[in-house]
Amino acid sequence: MITVEQIVSIMQEAGIARGKADTLAADASLEDQGLDSFDRMSLLTELEEHFDVALPNEVANQLKTLNDIVEHLNSSR
Repeated sequence: MITVEQIVSIMQEAGIARGKADTLAADASLEDQGLDSFDRMSLLTELEEHFDVALPNEVANQLKTLNDIVEHLNSSR
């Protein structure tokens, strides 16, 4: 089972949202927490590679929070 902590760890390893990753609230919008479109795109690309999944744009646009991402990744396994 994928966790928020795993997602944050992947972000830290990839240098995504430097200085912010470990302070992100799981249930708040990533955009509202200061992640720009480049950060989101980088995160989704890292997740696709790390978990060997596809996150097409229509799905990616619905993933607004860390909880959304975790829920989607766990349901697609």
